[in-house]
Amino acid sequence: MGSSPLAALIAAAILAPLPARAAATQDKEGKDGKMNFAFVLLSAPKLPPGEAIEHAFPAYALKGQTLRYRPEKQDKAKKGDDEALILKTEGGQAMVMLLPSPIPKGEADDAVRYSMSALDGKWKLPPHKAHLVVTLHVPGDATARLSLFTSVLAAVAEASGAVGIYWGAAGATHEAKFFREVAKSRTALARLMLWTGISTAREGQRLSLLSLGMKQFDLPDLLLVVPPAKSDDAIPFMLDLLGMIVESGKPLPEGDTVGRSATEKLKVHYVPSPVDPKDKVWRVEMSER
Repeated sequence: MGSSPLAALIAAAILAPLPARAAATQDKEGKDGKMNFAFVLLSAPKLPPGEAIEHAFPAYALKGQTLRYRPEKQDKAKKGDDEALILKTEGGQAMVMLLPSPIPKGEADDAVRYSMSALDGKWKLPPHKAHLVVTLHVPGDATARLSLFTSVLAAVAEASGAVGIYWGAAGATHEAKFFREVAKSRTALARLMLWTGISTAREGQRLSLLSLGMKQFDLPDLLLVVPPAKSDDAIPFMLDLLGMIVESGKPLPEGDTVGRSATEKLKVHYVPSPVDPKDKVWRVEMSER
């Protein structure tokens, strides 16, 4: 596997407790499907025009994805003092609601460290004075829903001039430009960089990388242990492993082997998560060769 510029930056991140809001932003089961939601962070409290979101959407949409704004269909009622608009998509709808306040307790700022957009430590979340709660309620499997939700979020971010996207279920706050660029790739493997955050720590001379978003697929997170000489391969390999189980829809069994070539056989073991010992993660140790 080829190296990635992002992989050289993993030592800049620091293992820390997940933001409290992350646990509260998992997918919610609905009557006709699941609801995904995330927070688009704004420098000023202004709801973007629905037409602008619809216009931006095709630049990120996968084949068959649609998003329509119909002014005549908007519910004129407000949710308290919060403005909202509704957009229709295949089999369901998206809602964008403006809250004229920042995410409380600095949670969005804390979650920056888990985004691949900030692994070099250079990007800091600009001050945000408001945020949009973006929800999507559609049926379908997790990958299809998250792919559509990513396209919607990217369009909302473009239309609103967002400064960041706080995806609680991924445990990460992404730079808006990074989010949009990744979303334009339209592949599930690339979009995994948005669907999961990465927490890093040291185990002696080795680095450990923990994914944070696999609960969205009802799959265990991955703990990848990396020797110093292999840091350039770590993130691409991690994405490949996560992509493999997302594609299959099931975790690998204990004792199974994975590798970067036909001859490399790295064993899979299940261990308590370093974030929450009640959860199990699958641990893979990269070899030094």
